[in-house]
Amino acid sequence: MCGIFAYKWKKQAVNILLNGLKNLEYRWYDSAWLTVIDSAWEAYNVKALGKVSNLATKVETEKKDTKNFCVGIAHTRWATHGGVSLENTHPHSSKNERFFLVHNGIIENYIELKKSLEKKWYTFYWDTDSEVVAKLIEDIFEKDLETTLKKVKDMITGAYAIAVIDRNNPDTIVAIKLWSPLVIGFKDDDFYLSSDSNAIANVTDYYIPIDDHEMVIIDKNTYKIISAEKEVKKDKIESIVYNTNSDMWAFEHFMEKEIFEVPSIIENILWGRIDFKNLEIKSNALSRLDIKNIEKIEFVASGTSYNAGYCGTYLFEELAWIPAQIHISTEFKYKKQFINDKTLYVFISQSWETADSLECLKIVKNKGGKTFWIVNVVGSSIARMCDNGLYTHCWVEVWVAATKSFIGQLLTILIVALYIGNKKWLDYNEYAKIVSGLEKLKDDINMVLVHARKIQDIAKKYSEYKNMFFLGRNIFYPLAMEWSLKCKEITYHHTESYSSGELKHGPLSLIEESFPTLLINPESPLYEKNISSLKEIQARKGKVIGLVSQDDIHSEEYNDIIEIPKTNTYNALFTTSVALQLFAYYMAKSLGREIDKPRNLAKSVTVE
Repeated sequence: MCGIFAYKWKKQAVNILLNGLKNLEYRWYDSAWLTVIDSAWEAYNVKALGKVSNLATKVETEKKDTKNFCVGIAHTRWATHGGVSLENTHPHSSKNERFFLVHNGIIENYIELKKSLEKKWYTFYWDTDSEVVAKLIEDIFEKDLETTLKKVKDMITGAYAIAVIDRNNPDTIVAIKLWSPLVIGFKDDDFYLSSDSNAIANVTDYYIPIDDHEMVIIDKNTYKIISAEKEVKKDKIESIVYNTNSDMWAFEHFMEKEIFEVPSIIENILWGRIDFKNLEIKSNALSRLDIKNIEKIEFVASGTSYNAGYCGTYLFEELAWIPAQIHISTEFKYKKQFINDKTLYVFISQSWETADSLECLKIVKNKGGKTFWIVNVVGSSIARMCDNGLYTHCWVEVWVAATKSFIGQLLTILIVALYIGNKKWLDYNEYAKIVSGLEKLKDDINMVLVHARKIQDIAKKYSEYKNMFFLGRNIFYPLAMEWSLKCKEITYHHTESYSSGELKHGPLSLIEESFPTLLINPESPLYEKNISSLKEIQARKGKVIGLVSQDDIHSEEYNDIIEIPKTNTYNALFTTSVALQLFAYYMAKSLGREIDKPRNLAKSVTVE
């Protein structure tokens, strides 16, 4: 969601902060601001609505001499409290304009604190929770920021990563953290704070993730990390510059480009994990699993990751012969839990710092559950907290929603299910057939991409419809859920997903000529069942787009078809996904939407 960035020491801070915000922009934004201070206690504030480039333009236009400003904090905002306005844009300041802070998260008790401060004659220039913390720091300030923020931590509740600077003490930056992600980065004698390690990877040599309840104090040319009133020593992690492929090349949007990167992602994931010559899955992480004592799989995830996990429940039950269940992370925390040492809890996150999933992970860990992660970034909170796991090797996903990360999650889940199934009761011939098929998965997906123009024509045709059903059956039902979600995210049209067998149990009443359906029906054991659903819709004058295998015998019965290569059911999961990603993309493009930064959405959801 929001992104915070801070810098201290030798270089001009303004350009460094602007570049840091640009690297955080994929998390989403509605406004951006930076504050820098110099050794003479002067502060320079500048803010702008919209993109970071708007902020950079404003800095350039103001032509401020900033060469002596070597300490600063900056922020990209995704509104939770207060509307999108310059007044609500961070950094927020104390009443005396001595203290400035940036905040990622939500302060849950800010109204109570605000009322208390108003009784002391504090006034507030707007209505954000973050401004309340700035005024609170001024009100209870004692000795220095370190002492004061220790008191602040005990007074606020909620989720936060907060970085504060003191204009009267420009050598110091202090930050505190709970739930919301925070890292400190190092390059020579320079220090950086950021909401994630990707944003500082190209300017640092090393970084340290900050854990909950810890405080970071950067003072002069030193730093320390405090936990429970004691300084803690933590190992530095080497900064890795992930391939962000920030140049869109000939593509119009990052979404389109990243869909076309999927074949390379497939190679990344399979390389080193599958020995196709010997049909063997190799993984140190998987070899550490106590497979004999895993009697159930429970996935915990949200959004797109939830849909990947839901598909994973089918894969584990079919291939690994293990009962599997999926939980929405925002619900898992508040329901009765039956955590035991015979269940493996799998946490999936495309943003790698999903706050609600992290809280569920803490619950499982505290109750002794076995945990496994499927994420994309080395050193992320979920990866560090879980017992074991696999990376999806998808590089950085620049656009806000998810495409290639979904493919990475799905393929990683399939590999785990095959590995465990081969160790249990999966027939070896079936195992060998599926693994062999993965060797040609890249080619199957390239066949879909080659025919992208045909998908574009169909998507343009159906972009005029305000409502649409996405239907699938069995293992393809979670895919219907995912691409209904994707169309909602980037077209802003109303779509719904159903198991095609459930259509007659109510939703069929909505079918009419102006309410089309996309039916996912490649070759599968339930192919004929879906044909019955096709007939039910057409009997009510509904239009149907069929996503079908090449040479489908019923292809002429659909109003339009999107074809995928003939392949096994498991490869079809991926070719279907890519075809539907393209369909959603081209619909949004036809409608003129801002595809890479859809309205109201954030890449990294760091509050519940």
